[in-house]
Amino acid sequence: MTTDATCPICTMTAAASMPLGRRWRLRRHPDPSPVAGWAILDLARHAATLDELTGEESEELGRLLVEVSAAVREATGCARVYLLSFAEAARHVHVHLVPRHEREEETRGWSVADHYRAVAAGTRSPADPARCAAAFEEIARRLPATRSNGSGG
Repeated sequence: MTTDATCPICTMTAAASMPLGRRWRLRRHPDPSPVAGWAILDLARHAATLDELTGEESEELGRLLVEVSAAVREATGCARVYLLSFAEAARHVHVHLVPRHEREEETRGWSVADHYRAVAAGTRSPADPARCAAAFEEIARRLPATRSNGSGG
């Protein structure tokens, strides 16, 4: 598997994420997290851009986005799940799955980016870390067993 020693996602410990399928790993947003249930799907090998994915990686990504989005919605009770992928701070293919709650304006549209920056800057309170951990555990529990143990796909 290709890795990059300078990439923060490649050097992340396996304990920080769970295998999902054969080619992907799922983790919760690190603390301080702007929103409970914010999950991140990382490509297991190093690739900087989506056009570097193999056909198998692309197909698996599509299936996993559907499965993880459903798990996030069920676990958090959100109305929708936003998908974000800039790969700017960490130039490694990864997708943020962000719960959009109808009654939380800070999660609406591009407001979620402002909320993210405000939490990172310390000018807005993050989501409770215990709630974030519990939400991620619930997301993981709701994923099909063949995907969450890394044997599926």
